[in-house]
Amino acid sequence: MEVMPMALFDTTAIAAAANADGEFQLAARLWNTDLRFDVGDDSYLLRMRDGRIAEFAPLGASAASSVNTDAQISAPLDDWQELLKPVPKPFYQDLMAAVTRHNFKIEGDLTGFHPYYRATCRLIELMRQSRS
Repeated sequence: MEVMPMALFDTTAIAAAANADGEFQLAARLWNTDLRFDVGDDSYLLRMRDGRIAEFAPLGASAASSVNTDAQISAPLDDWQELLKPVPKPFYQDLMAAVTRHNFKIEGDLTGFHPYYRATCRLIELMRQSRS
């Protein structure tokens, strides 16, 4: 039996909060994607369907490499912990700043990802709130 990763955040609570959040709903409208978050050695799968989170859950180590996604956001665990602090250090306040100045990477179908960048930023804000 595969052991699931220790969660950095509560994916169920974040999905519920995002699906009830007007700002996220507006920014994510019509979004259909499978997005993977790589948090150090752990991975999470976010499935968006018609602008709503249909699934957000940890992936087991063996599943992470076999699941096809449209895009991936990855960074070491320490960087994610800083990004998700209530008041992050400079250049961790925003995902793009973290990509340009720290160890974050966004890979995959960037043409499909960038129109929904604001939705991704709002999702990160909701992740921060869930950890407070």
